[in-house]
Amino acid sequence: MPRIETPKGYYTATEVKKILNISDAMVRAHVQKGRIKYLLPPGRKQGFYLQKDVDKLSNELDAFLNLEEEVESTEFVSATEADIPGCVKLNRELFTVSVDTDNDTLVRKWTAWLQKNPDIIQILKRNNEVVGIVTMLPFKPKSEKFNNILTGDVSILLGDIDILPDDIEAYTPGNHILLYIAEIGVKPSLSKDLRRKYGAKIISNFMDSIVNLGRNGVIIEKIVSVGESKSGVRLLQHFGFSEIIFSRSDTRVFELDPKKSGAPIMNAYREMLKQSTSTMH
Repeated sequence: MPRIETPKGYYTATEVKKILNISDAMVRAHVQKGRIKYLLPPGRKQGFYLQKDVDKLSNELDAFLNLEEEVESTEFVSATEADIPGCVKLNRELFTVSVDTDNDTLVRKWTAWLQKNPDIIQILKRNNEVVGIVTMLPFKPKSEKFNNILTGDVSILLGDIDILPDDIEAYTPGNHILLYIAEIGVKPSLSKDLRRKYGAKIISNFMDSIVNLGRNGVIIEKIVSVGESKSGVRLLQHFGFSEIIFSRSDTRVFELDPKKSGAPIMNAYREMLKQSTSTMH
């Protein structure tokens, strides 16, 4: 049987395997899943693959591999004093507030907090740039200062708020705290795919941070956060937070009781706290 010419706009199997750098089995899998259109001429055992589909898949694979490399090049660490200007800069991108203050004042304020508790700000860095952040502020369980600030109209992170280092609690074994989740955010100017992947990495590390508080014997009496956006509200609800009645109609406040919550993250926290407590005794 004479060899048939490759139809215009199609590739041979050999060309597809070379372009995508995959095996025959993977080529068949892409065809079965509808990612590549397959043309089999009558009376032929070997068919052809739509060039447009193959080229699209090749571009997607290249983008994915580049994306994976970018994610791998990041690191999630506790912020240092040198990172604080980058943290403030990222907050300027994340939040729009009616009352804020100058960067120098914010850097001094955040640095003072960090000196009291070096683990309150966790960041995702890429090439020394802060591209993601988690800020958790621990207060005394019945802190009037925290309640007054929460009912006020000034941003805790970007306003010239009256939170002193003495208001911030240390993560010491046996210490009881109210934990305020001030922010979980990713640089908004990144591509959608990177925001999604960085966000997943940040959330995973945030969960580890909560569990580690239990491992270190820190007793969380209550966790509080504010839902600033639809995605933020969904995230809090995913973690098991419940919305509470709050005095300000423009603010949605959510709480989580570590003693009663059946959320997986709280189950893991309690287990670690139990182990830590038994070790201390």
